[in-house]
Amino acid sequence: MTGLSEGKSFTIDLDDEANFVQALAKVDKYVSEHPKKSIFPIFNNYIHNYLQLVWNPETNEIYEDIGLYAYGPDEQGNLRKFMPLREDIEFNLYPNSVIDIQPDSGC
Repeated sequence: MTGLSEGKSFTIDLDDEANFVQALAKVDKYVSEHPKKSIFPIFNNYIHNYLQLVWNPETNEIYEDIGLYAYGPDEQGNLRKFMPLREDIEFNLYPNSVIDIQPDSGC
């Protein structure tokens, strides 16, 4: 996963049937174990995890002000297989996919 401000990226291993929320939860688990790897003050009682910034658990939707670039590789390895995560939050992620998360900065 890339994005999350300032170009921070995380590479995670997931089960074959994993979806976006599970992937981001795995990033949160990694950051909780390695807090200095976070770009946000995760443990200063301000932001508790990335999921809270991106996903609304009450509606099971990605917040409207979050931009997503979510693609998996095609047969040639080019990131061209679109993943409709906003329309289907339960969509199974493609192997070796890339999800770029861009929060709206509120310009």
